Amino acid sequence: MHDTIPAPAQADCLTAFGALRADADSDPETTIELGEGCNRFPPSPDLARYLSTLLDRFIRDGTLSAYAGRRPAGTRAAMAELLGIHLNMHLDAADIFFTRGGTEAINLTIAHLADTGHGLVLPLPTYYAFDQSAVRWGAPITAYYRHDGALHPTGTAPAPRTCLVEVLPNGVTGARHNLPKLAGPDFTLVDVPFQFGAEGPQPAAILRDRVRGLDLENAALILTASKDLSLPGLRAAVVVTRNKALLSHLGRDRFERMAMSGDPVGEVVMLFYASLLALTDAPREQTSKLVQIAQDCMHRAGLPDLPDEETYRRVRDHLTVMSERFRRNALVIAGPGSPLRPITGLQPATGYSAFAELRAPQEDFLQWVVRCGRSGLRLNPTVVHGGTTAAWEALYPWGQLLRINLSEDPVLLDRGLALLKRFAIEGPFTDPIPIAHGGERPPRTAEP
Repeated sequence: MHDTIPAPAQADCLTAFGALRADADSDPETTIELGEGCNRFPPSPDLARYLSTLLDRFIRDGTLSAYAGRRPAGTRAAMAELLGIHLNMHLDAADIFFTRGGTEAINLTIAHLADTGHGLVLPLPTYYAFDQSAVRWGAPITAYYRHDGALHPTGTAPAPRTCLVEVLPNGVTGARHNLPKLAGPDFTLVDVPFQFGAEGPQPAAILRDRVRGLDLENAALILTASKDLSLPGLRAAVVVTRNKALLSHLGRDRFERMAMSGDPVGEVVMLFYASLLALTDAPREQTSKLVQIAQDCMHRAGLPDLPDEETYRRVRDHLTVMSERFRRNALVIAGPGSPLRPITGLQPATGYSAFAELRAPQEDFLQWVVRCGRSGLRLNPTVVHGGTTAAWEALYPWGQLLRINLSEDPVLLDRGLALLKRFAIEGPFTDPIPIAHGGERPPRTAEP
């Protein structure tokens, strides 16, 4: 009999998430979750029809046949052209690599960084995959930084090289965080989880300003369509870099895991997304011109047609309604009757996520979160969003912060906030159970 191999180490945030969810009410009929990491706004029906047509074509022409399918040519060149238009920079086909979602892109990139001796400087809060990938591949996390750039060294021995990770906008707060003052990182990884739902400065301008200063020889940019388009199950993302070692690592992994198979639907969705980003950022009178540019790009590459102009217009209008929901919910959370208060410098500008402080402090915050979960209100507090207890105490000493999903149906959000307010004042009527950041209960597989 083979010896049992111990499971790999797990990031503290995942351990904490599992402990917080243990014994929580999971019945969808009786439970409200205010901070789920998923866009709850319905996807565009026009986009759904386009995807159905695209899938039908790929089935009929053999593209999806096992190993023998004919893959569309020129997807990387088309993405370089369309994304280059949006970012106002020149990109080549060789700078583009498609992955099955942003989480895969994060995992593969950190695996390469670990192999090349890089330590990571991560934002706090952050998406759990950064911490978990670092633990899995052995990339030391040397520091965390908060929204104003304040740095918390972890005490880990310095690595030969440093990678600064930026999430733009931050996937938990929805805000652009100031970068810490570092003596020239050796590599920079910029993750872009979403671009729609803006308040204030346009996200496209912020992104263009950021990439203008990036040397893609020593940097990588990750973009995904999944969150903005409300299609988390359609794993679609792209890595943009000129770092040949990283590109080689990505290519070897693709060959080893998937051989001749690809993801033609996800690639075309990313092409549509890139063209949609350019269109939504431009004046409406330029819509016809930009749609034609995108269609011509696809034709030159021998790829399927993108949607027609009227479909683009309807998808854009759909995203406008989505953004209005985000704004409405953000105003409710910040309102005088809310149990939460916004944090200066952390007001959400883009995307569906906000991070706010509980107005009525609890004597034992995490114990209270557990009792809320057992009473039907599942919450996502600080410790499930990366980092360690020491990092959270150093960077956010007030500490009683919760992630709130701005994409939730307004009726459900209002009910959830009312329940949150009641529990904050009266307390949930359940008995406490032992919990600590770094406990031993396994996490759920769902995203925190």
